[in-house]
Order: sequence, then C-alpha cells, then structure tokens
Amino acid sequence: MAEIILDENTRQEMQNTTLDFKRVLYRALQYWYLILLSILVAVSISFFYNRYSVPVYEINASIIIREAQEPSEGKLLYNNPIVSPYRNYYNEIYIIRSIPLIERVIDSLNFGVLFYRQGKVLTIDAYHHVPIEAHVITGAENGTYTFNLTILNEHQFILAADGTLTFQFGDTVTFNRLKFVVIRKKGRDLEPYYNDPFLLMIRNTTSAARGYASRLEAKWAEQGASVVNLRIQGENQQRELDFMRELIYAYQRYDLEKKNQTATRAIQFIDHQLSSIRDSLRFFEIQLEKFKDKNVVTNLGAEAMRIFQKLEMLETQKAALLINENYYRYLRDYLTKSNNLDQVILPSSVGIQDPILIKLVDSMIDLQLEIKLFADADRLRNPLIADKQSQIGSLKRDILESITSLEATDRIKFDQLNSQINDAEKQLIYLPAAERQLVSIQRNYTLLENLYVFLMQRKSEAEISKESNVTDILVVNAPQVSGPISPKKVQNYTIAFAGGLILPFALFILFELMNTRIQSKEDIEKITHMPFIGGVGHNTTQGNLIVYEKPKSAVAESFRALRSNIGYFTGYQDKKIILITSSISGEGKTFTSVNLATVLSLSGKKTVIIGADMRKPRLYTDFNLENNTGLSNYLAGIAKLEEIVQPTPIENLYLLSSGPVPPNPSELLMRSRLADLFKGLLQEYDYVIIDSPPINLIADAFELAKYAHHTLYVVRQNYTPKEALKMVADYYGDGRLKNISVVLNDIFKSGLGYGYGYGYGYGYGYTYGYYYSNKQSNYYEN
Repeated sequence: MAEIILDENTRQEMQNTTLDFKRVLYRALQYWYLILLSILVAVSISFFYNRYSVPVYEINASIIIREAQEPSEGKLLYNNPIVSPYRNYYNEIYIIRSIPLIERVIDSLNFGVLFYRQGKVLTIDAYHHVPIEAHVITGAENGTYTFNLTILNEHQFILAADGTLTFQFGDTVTFNRLKFVVIRKKGRDLEPYYNDPFLLMIRNTTSAARGYASRLEAKWAEQGASVVNLRIQGENQQRELDFMRELIYAYQRYDLEKKNQTATRAIQFIDHQLSSIRDSLRFFEIQLEKFKDKNVVTNLGAEAMRIFQKLEMLETQKAALLINENYYRYLRDYLTKSNNLDQVILPSSVGIQDPILIKLVDSMIDLQLEIKLFADADRLRNPLIADKQSQIGSLKRDILESITSLEATDRIKFDQLNSQINDAEKQLIYLPAAERQLVSIQRNYTLLENLYVFLMQRKSEAEISKESNVTDILVVNAPQVSGPISPKKVQNYTIAFAGGLILPFALFILFELMNTRIQSKEDIEKITHMPFIGGVGHNTTQGNLIVYEKPKSAVAESFRALRSNIGYFTGYQDKKIILITSSISGEGKTFTSVNLATVLSLSGKKTVIIGADMRKPRLYTDFNLENNTGLSNYLAGIAKLEEIVQPTPIENLYLLSSGPVPPNPSELLMRSRLADLFKGLLQEYDYVIIDSPPINLIADAFELAKYAHHTLYVVRQNYTPKEALKMVADYYGDGRLKNISVVLNDIFKSGLGYGYGYGYGYGYGYTYGYYYSNKQSNYYEN
C-alpha cells in the first residue's frame, strides 16, 4: 500500500481530542437509576425548603415631592421668605432612609420590641398574633436582650433569661440596666395562648433603625420626576405594611416641621424684641397723656411739625439699625456655640437683605440638615461628617467676618444719624418750651410705636405663614403588599429538577474528561490517522488459546475478521510477515499474536510465530513448550534454523521461541542473520507472526518492522494511555513506521460511544458475547 507521510499541522489536528457525547449518553442510560435518585433528592430538598422557609413579602408605595413652584398661601399673601426654606431634592432620598427619621418610626410603632412564636421547626414573627405587648421604660440603648416568655393565666406570665421568674401583667421587670413592662392588649383573650412558648426580644432603637434602613429602598421613579418609589421586604407583611405607612407619615411631619422651624424661631426672636419695646412704649404713652392734661398746647406748629417729622424719620432709620444690631448679636452668640445643629433664624425674616450674609447662612443650614441625616453615633466617627463640620466651621468664620463688616457699616450710618438728630435737636431751642417738650415726648412715642408696628407686622407674617404651611409630601400609591416573593415554589422545583438532572450528567462529563485512556474506535480516529483494522472482544477464559479452545466464540470470530482484513491490507500475498506490537506491557500483543497465528493455521496456512521479546520470554508457556534454544541462539550463530523451530499442539502452527535471555538483545537484532532468518522462514511457511516488545519502551520493534509486510499495533480498551497512542501516531506521521494498522483489544464496553457491539449465537447451546465487566482478566501481561 502507498506510504502516508503527515505534516506536523495534520498530526497536531489529529491529536486534538474532544468530548464524546455519545459515551456520556451511554453512561447516563447505563446509570439511569442514579439520575432518577439525584432528581428525587433534589426535588425533596426543594419541597422541604418551600415547606419550612418563612415567606418574604414585598411592600411598595409611591410618594410625590411637590415642586417649589407650587406656592403656599403665606407666600401668595406676603411673598415671605420664611415659607420658602431651602430644599435640595438630591437629599430627599437620603432623608427618607436616614437613621433619625426611621428611629421616629421605630419608637412610634414600638418596633424595638419583638415577639416570636416558637414552633417545633420554625420560630416566626408573632406581630399582631400575640395578645400581649411590652414597653421599654429605660435601658434598651445598652444592647439586645432576649427572653423566653410563657403566659400562665389571665394575670401571670413566666419570663426566663438567666433564671425563671413569674410576674404579674403590668409589673416593672428589671434585668441588668433594662426596665420594661408587659401588659395585655385590650380586648384580647389570653386563654388560647396558655403555655405557648414565645420569644421576647428587646433591641436598641438605633440598631433596629439600621436594619430597616438597609432593607428600605427609595428611588426616583424616573429621571427628572419628583415621584419616589419606596420598597421594603420582610417576613411579616403586616409589620412591613405598618412600617411603610408610618414612615410616610413621619416624613410628612418632618417636612412640615422643617418648614415651620424657621418661622417659629423668627416669632420667638420678634417676641423677645417686642417685650423690651412694649414697656418703653407704655412709658412714653403715659408721658404724652400727662403733658396733654397739663398744657393747653397739644398740637405742634408748622415749624415744630417740620422738625418733628425730620426727627421721626431719622429715629425710624436709627431703630432699624438697632434691630440689625440685635440680630447680629443673636447670630454671633449662635455661631460661638459648638456643634449647634438647631436651625438659625434667616436674616431676611428680620428685614436684613444683605445677599452675602443670606447666602452664607443658607449654605450653613444646608450642611446642618445633611448632618442631621446621620445618627448621633455616626457623627462621632464618620469621615463625611467631619468634612461637613469642617465646612460649617469655615462658613461660621465667613459669617462672623460678614457680621463685623456689616456692623462697621451700620456704625457709620448710626453716627451719621446721630449727627443729623443732634442738628435737628438744636433747632428745637428756638421753639417755645411747651412745644419743645411735646416734640420730645411725641418723637419717642412715635418712634417706639412705629417700631412696635413693624415688629408686629413681621410676627403676623410669620404666624400666618406657619399656620398656612402644608407638607410637600403627597401619597401617590398607598403602601400595598405585592404578595410573597420568596420562596418561589415553582421556580425552586424547576431549579431542583434541572439541578438533579444536570449534576449526574456533569459528573459523567467530568469522568469522561478525566479519562486519559483509549475507550473506543472513535478515540483512536481522533488521535491518529493510522488505519483501524478491527477489534477483539473481552476474553473470559484464563488462557490465551481461546480460538483453539473455543473456535465458535465471538472472540474467535473477531480474529477471523482480523485475518480477512489483513489480507486486504497486504494485497493477499502468498507469503507474509506480520509484526504485532503495542505501546506498553499488558495490552495483549502476545494474546493477539497467539490467536491470530492460530486462526491462520486453522485455515490451512502453515504458520510460525516468533517470540521476539528476548527480554521477557513468555510465549512458549502458552503451548507448554521449552525455551532452551530459540531466536537468541540463532542470531548469536550457535544454532541453526531447523534446531530452533518447535511444532505446537495446533496443526500447521509452529513456534520459534525467544531462547535464553541474551545480554544484548538490540545488538543481536541488528545482525545480518535476522534477514537470513526471515528469508529462510518465508521459504518454509506461509505466515510469519512476530510477537515483538512494546514499541514505546524498547527500540527492538523498529528493527523488526523493517522486514514486516504489515504491522499490527495493539491498544487495549480502558488501559492504553492516549499519550502512548499519540507517540506511535508521531512515529507514523514521521514515516518511521509504515504499513501499520490499529487493533482495539479487550472490548468489554460496547454501545453508544464505544463503536462495537458483539453477540454471536450458534445453535450448539452456547452464546458468547461482549459484556460489561468491572474486573478484566489478568492474562494481558505483555
């Protein structure tokens, strides 16, 4: 046949093996019960998970934060800056999830106290399902406390922590620094709950708020919208529903309080100013009445009226500067207090319109509100808080500098007004005494009266704006339960079924990927382009002469098929030399040599089999012959051909054994007597079968292959490493081995992915076939 020389790229492509899905499917069909068991276990786990998992519910709500363009009544009436507090919409999401706001909700709903009902398998939240309630008096801030509680009767309960004590409902319970009271709920019957075990947990309000803040989700409905979607998940739908309702209500209260805070403080400031003016106004009112009672002149003349009106205008301006001075003093005292987070009175609320001061105060208020979003404990260690407090410190310094500048400006104005007042008062000297006295009294009275009216107007504006304020937080979608989101039973069963099905297949694939041995004809064809000549089944006997001993067996039939295929490869020549080799010991090359020679001899062909493995002579034992003389003697020149050939019990079959083990087998095979040997044998015999050493271990097979018409390379199923076959494939690709074909030996696995399935039945009462066996016979030693 034509010689095939493969290039390097072709050989590399041949040796790239892929996963054999047919073999994986065969293994799955073979172990179907394991797959079924895996599915049953997975579905059972899913059933118990669905059965005993506590359902998790999702509560959703939507609120809208009204835009600043929607004015309140106070602003429509007065355009009062008090009702237009600064709002940064980017902060609203954080305010909703802020710890202080959620702490309000926790305290309002008494969520710092939890009751759980203890069952045999699960302990579940007993919110709204427990006929008693507990209220903390003091000490909850010290940590989390857990008690076992059992209701004894209508009046008593047992509480167990470090010990077991009996209390009356309404008694104050003291545990370490914790004090609380347990009372009955109105209208609830205790009898159905007698001796039921409950778990009472009392926890710190801040830690409870942190837990809710971590589960609460607040997001804008879409970019540019003022609608906020709220969502929270929890195991007790009624508890989470109440929390969401109370959260929205608390947020609305917070928004309204924030609006009213500035107005309230402005009113307090104005009341303080009015209290000092009221007494002075009363004094001058009495003075004016006394003057009118004692004097005939009660009206001013034209000149006196002119001087009075001028003084009145100057005094009014001076009074405004005095109000500013009082505000500056208030603001300076406010700024000197450390860590003051109370909202400051806006300058505009008392009539100060300096834009720089107003901007600085607004910025400080913004930072104060951002700091209030954090819990007290966080303010001590949060680096963001430290940064914002640093910014507030800088703003305070800037405000103080601005106050100093404004005070200096007002002082100049004040001095100018005093100078003008002094000039006007000098003009009073030329008036009659009575008119001078009346102008003085009337001037002080009018000044205080105008100042009083001005402050009362400001106070009225602040009160109206406070009373007319409404919250900007409106409910769009009230809180509602969307149903349990966990466990998802159908999904869990689907995942369990898929997992139970996939896991065995994954293991089968893993086993297949980890299998580095030849399993089938497909494996051989993936690794090498060497022709595949045939397969030999699993030998169930203890000896090698299965063709001779059981000529009607399936194994014997496979050797007959092998004999026919050899004729195809050798061109049906009359005289042939066939070399049989393998990669390593134990693959069955001797077994193949003996039975191939047997099937040839039984067909009437005179056949001689040569034991060419001079390092491990063994072939002669299969025929119960001697190994005193053999191949080594002939190659050494101390024996003749006719002296070393022995007849076997099988007709037409002769043996040329290895002979005594020589010290230099490879050198003997390189002698010219080897060619003389084959020449002499071909004159006498039809077939010469050579049982050679393993080709990957010893180089002897390469010397013998030079004389062979054809070489059979034996691989053994589930035994020969794929790497060993790759080495021989390299020899074949390099041209070092020619006229070679592959025999798959010891096929005990058959079906999908294995390429062979044998089963020959004969009418003599015997049926031989290839079958699966976990234990292979131990006769494949060569």
